Order: sequence, then structure tokens, then C-alpha cells
Amino acid sequence: MRSIVFIIAYLVFAGAQMQAAPDSIFMKANQLYQDGHYEESIELYESVLLGGFESAALYYNLGNACFRSNKLGKARLYYEKSLKLNPTDDDVQANLKFLEGLLADRFEVLPEIFYKKWINSAVASRSADKWAYISVVFFIVSIISIIVYLMLRQILWRKIGFYASIMTLLVSLASLTAAWKQHQDDVNPKTAVVTELSVNVKSAPRETGLGLFVLHEGAKVWLEDNTSGWQEIRLSDGRKGWLPEKSISPV
Repeated sequence: MRSIVFIIAYLVFAGAQMQAAPDSIFMKANQLYQDGHYEESIELYESVLLGGFESAALYYNLGNACFRSNKLGKARLYYEKSLKLNPTDDDVQANLKFLEGLLADRFEVLPEIFYKKWINSAVASRSADKWAYISVVFFIVSIISIIVYLMLRQILWRKIGFYASIMTLLVSLASLTAAWKQHQDDVNPKTAVVTELSVNVKSAPRETGLGLFVLHEGAKVWLEDNTSGWQEIRLSDGRKGWLPEKSISPV
């Protein structure tokens, strides 16, 4: 019995130590950033990421450090990653908008069907975890509404339970769909950021392909097909082309 207690205590202690390690590195990186040692803080932030830990705050601070080091491509990458985890963060949105004004590339945005734009905006307003949480909450409310419908005798309460169960179940299913879509975007990113100073976009996935246009550090692209170290990309203005996969980083 004592050995079991010892093992459990050891696992709890080891888990606490593992959690404390990235937290202490994160705090040290924050202090380096405050002291103006941006390159050193970037190294520590990235070491936390390499350890398998991530958070909206970590990506945000790393984006700020990269911005201060004039690494605009990496700064945008980490701001975009921060927004994926916390889409409603006003500070990240403001910093990203300011950063976009400093980039070399400007693209027009093709008009989108209004309902498709509304749906995409609604889905992107929450992370996958938050949509899943909303789905669970409304599913529980739906179950309670069904119980009210089945157990109570009053006509009014039965009607309330019946319609409430339908509505909350629909909201639960819609939230679950949004959570699944966001999760798919996390597993298979649809966008990327150019992290090299400049890259020639080719007409075909090879060096001998015709040069179509040049993209610069910080440009955001949408991912299409890929083959043999080459990635087909699409811009917000509809233009497409191929570039080396090593020149971009998925969001």
C-alpha cells in the first residue's frame, strides 16, 4: 500500500515539475523581452514550443519579440497562431493590423457570398475547444428540456420543453460542426505565412517554371496542392502559383 502511495506521490510531483519548467522558462523569456533582449527571449519562447507546450499568450509574446527583432514574417505567423487559439483577443488583432501596414505586399480581397462569409466569420470567432464546450452545454440543456417534456403534465411546460429541446439540440449540433471544422483547420492548416525575405512564385512546381510574381516576408497565403517539396498557393486576390515549401510556415 505504501509503495502505491509513493508512486502516486512521485507522479504528481513529477507532473508538477514538468509544468513548472515551461512556466519558469516563459517567465524568464518575458523578463528578457522587458529588458530589451529580444533575440534571447525568442530562443526561450521557441524552446517552450519545442517542448510541446503552446498557448495564445506564448504565441502573442513570441510575435511581439519577433516584431521587435524586425522578423516581420515570423511575427505575423505567431500573431496568426495566437488568434487561432483566442480569436477574440483585441491586442493581437490590433498588433496584427499594425503589422500588416508595414508589409511590402498588398492584395485585394475577392468578394465572397454573404452567407458564406458570415458562416466562416462565425466559425472563426471561437476556438475548437470553446465550440466543443458550447456544444456540450447546449446538449445538456436539450436533455433537460426532453425530461421536462416527458415528466411534466402541464401543456405549457410540455410545449416549452418540446421546442426548447429541438432548438438547443440544433445549436449543439451546429456548435459541434464548428468545433470539428476548427479542429480540421488546426490539424490541416489552410493558410501559411511567407517567412523568407522574398520568394519567386512559379507557374509549375520546379525551378525552371515561369516566374509569375514575387512575394515578400509576412505575406499570407492559402494552401492548395503540394508535391515534391513544392506548395501551390492562392492569394486573397485569386492569383495562384507554386513556391518551395521551405519558404512558408503553416499557421
